Amino acid sequence: MLTCRQPSVSTASQKNLSNRTFRITHPFHPLKNRAFEIDTVRRLPGECRVFFFNQKGRRSSVPLEWTDIGADDPFVVISGGRALFRVEDLLGLARLVAELKAGKGR
Repeated sequence: MLTCRQPSVSTASQKNLSNRTFRITHPFHPLKNRAFEIDTVRRLPGECRVFFFNQKGRRSSVPLEWTDIGADDPFVVISGGRALFRVEDLLGLARLVAELKAGKGR
């Protein structure tokens, strides 16, 4: 895990230090599970970003938390993949709230 406390960090975590690579792990990123060589890791206003050269040779970046070298999301760690509510229950609740709002105006 790599944290971004310094203004600029050019090395990855111990698990990726030897090859200086990282993987994008964000579930909706189009490059998910693709490995890239780290150019640099920098703190920008509000977040840390990993800079790399994409498959077209252009310099790109992603938030450090979207990679396998960033800190784990605290919510994901604590929840352990569990959820308190089922999707169908939340959808039912949303319908009920909408019905109550509609009935309230009459």
